[in-house]
Amino acid sequence: MNALKISQNLYLIELEQNVRGFRKFIGSWVYIGDYTFLVDVGPSATVEELVKSLRNLGIKRLDYVLLTHIHLDHAGGIGELIERFPDAKVVCHERAVEHLAKPQNLWEATKKTLGDIAMAYGEMKPVSEKKIIPSFEFQLEGIEAINTPGHAVHHVSYNYGRYLFAGEAGGVFHSLKNEIYQRPATPPKFYLEEAIESIDKLLNLGKKQMCFGHFGIHKDSKEVLQKHREQLFLWKEVIDDQIEKSSNMGNLIEECISRLLAVDKSLMPFGYINYINSL
Repeated sequence: MNALKISQNLYLIELEQNVRGFRKFIGSWVYIGDYTFLVDVGPSATVEELVKSLRNLGIKRLDYVLLTHIHLDHAGGIGELIERFPDAKVVCHERAVEHLAKPQNLWEATKKTLGDIAMAYGEMKPVSEKKIIPSFEFQLEGIEAINTPGHAVHHVSYNYGRYLFAGEAGGVFHSLKNEIYQRPATPPKFYLEEAIESIDKLLNLGKKQMCFGHFGIHKDSKEVLQKHREQLFLWKEVIDDQIEKSSNMGNLIEECISRLLAVDKSLMPFGYINYINSL
């Protein structure tokens, strides 16, 4: 695992999966200070490597694990991680608590949705409810938990000092040499209005350094959030137009992708992202 030093206190740990195309895609953020916390832990498949990275950074104790949401690529390893850091408390949306304590239904639903990718991620182990703090009850000086549904009803972003840990509220991101790659993070059901409301909440925080779950950091949260806001409306316009024009609904997805690649500047580096993931 690679621990990228962002500042004196902040590191991004890449959680490379044993799946083609999953390089620089999943990350766990670790902050070392008066209290030490993680933001997201990745799948269970990479927990051992995550723990090694934390030990290499000299971390013997975690105070908190802040989960942006409980999809397996962000929280699948939480049960195993807590076994290794038993003093840590887990913070998540109140609607996620039951799923962390009893993850079987979440696991079955994820297998149906992701298939082989779910199996590669691995099954989530349960966490004792005694170790879980619902985000609306979480109080720690300097950290603000903000409900940001859209990607998921149980999605929470965390504002801390100059950093904004936004999970997938700003989509999927890569900072390339001379441009930015950014696209919506769209689960099977996507609620545009809630996603826009979430983005607006984060825009109201002012300029932050935005820490993405997928993958990396950008110095200006207002810039990338505004771009993503505009991108969502562009996607809606393109998809609505393709639905209206399409004579063959069987080709609709391919037609939408082709059109989006042609008109969405933030999506145009898609081919390069695929290339670096294939190396």
